[in-house]
Amino acid sequence: MRRIFFSIFLLSAVMISLSAAETSSELAYPDHSGSRQFLRGGDVTMVQYIEDLGATFRYANGTTADVFDILAYYGVNFARLRLYNAPGTAVKNGSTTYRMPIITPAYPSGYAYAGEDDIAKLALRAKKHNMKICLTFYLSDYWSGALEQYIPAAWKDVSDLNTLGDSVYNYVHRYMTRLKEQGTEPEYVSVGNESDYGILFQDLNQSYVNYGGHITRNGIANAVFLFNKAYEAIKTVSPASQVIIHYSSGDQGRASASKTFFENLANNGCKFDVVGGSYYPRWSADHHSTDDTPAGMLVWAKLMEQTLNKPIMIMETGYSWTQYRPYGRNGGNYEGQLGMNGSYNEASENGQRDFLCDLHDKIASDDNILGYMYWDPIFIDQSVNGSWIKSCWAEKYDPAYNQWWEDGNVISNTTWFDYTGKALPALYQEVNSRQLHPSTSLNKTDNLSKTCKIVENGHLYIVRDNKKYSVTGIEIQ
Repeated sequence: MRRIFFSIFLLSAVMISLSAAETSSELAYPDHSGSRQFLRGGDVTMVQYIEDLGATFRYANGTTADVFDILAYYGVNFARLRLYNAPGTAVKNGSTTYRMPIITPAYPSGYAYAGEDDIAKLALRAKKHNMKICLTFYLSDYWSGALEQYIPAAWKDVSDLNTLGDSVYNYVHRYMTRLKEQGTEPEYVSVGNESDYGILFQDLNQSYVNYGGHITRNGIANAVFLFNKAYEAIKTVSPASQVIIHYSSGDQGRASASKTFFENLANNGCKFDVVGGSYYPRWSADHHSTDDTPAGMLVWAKLMEQTLNKPIMIMETGYSWTQYRPYGRNGGNYEGQLGMNGSYNEASENGQRDFLCDLHDKIASDDNILGYMYWDPIFIDQSVNGSWIKSCWAEKYDPAYNQWWEDGNVISNTTWFDYTGKALPALYQEVNSRQLHPSTSLNKTDNLSKTCKIVENGHLYIVRDNKKYSVTGIEIQ
């Protein structure tokens, strides 16, 4: 009976605001919710790290909430988690020594962010929010990408390829089993990160080893052997997980090189299910792409599909919403990593939104593209006691001062949240508006008389503050 009474009250509110809605414009953002749904998300590996440094996140209306709640509310359904073997282990790169950051006020004695315990916790948070997971095995204690493929310290005494392969298999098998046992089997698993030259071919002093897999040093057979060891471990534990090999350049300018890379792997018996590629307008321009927009990415994707007959995943993408990082203005040293976004020549919130709008539409036009992961949606900087905390992925040792210095968060101006942690239009407009998601029911505390708009799209909705609420099925608790 109470439900019937409330429904009558609700319909009265609808009728009151209907005349205003008839003359109002459409929503402030385009509604593409009828288009093909695909995976849409980003790398959230550093969430716990920056939360422990004091970061908070907010909806577009300013309300503070758990970042996973915010992402899920705005339609994000995919989370990338990158796992390092033993983050914090020092690595020498030329004359400079680097390590992953592990010290925060919450853990003054050290905590292995992006390590096994941290990633397992993040996997639980993602699954709680109904997100699919892409787990990336970096197979290193440190950053991996292209020519940086450091063998973990725990495997530094390995002296032959077979033993290294066993180390890979056992490590991957053990961690996949851990995730399976806690109910968070990843739907996708990428072996290595931007592994253009193979994996596990450098020691901690950046010297090449003769038992790793360096493709351009005639190590294609070694690389395939190591890739396959990881593949076999993944499939033994979780046959449904789709295995990705990730190339650094998913753009028009490197399409031919990418084709050669994957053909060489396939022709040598490499096992993988999905072709992965990174696509950024900024780097596409450097790769001499004649079109560094999502249309150029689509040229790459089509060539990969024709060559390999496998689905495609955009493993990374990004766009700067402002040119400079928060702790500096008008100085090149403080400009973000992506600069001015290639030929777009615009670093703005709306520019970021429009870029993702275009990327969405190009992905939606090709059923073979599974989706995209943004880099990095959540890695914001924050101010503590008036000073900016430069949350970073690495520290470097300065022998002149006998100190470790932070290397800087060079992507803090590419996130989906501003420097106060508030959601940007790229998240709450261009992501949310293009994905079907459950409507939120109103409760009796809502002031229905302030409803600003009615949307008739096969169903009746109330829309207020760019949020869509269901009309039917409302129940007072």
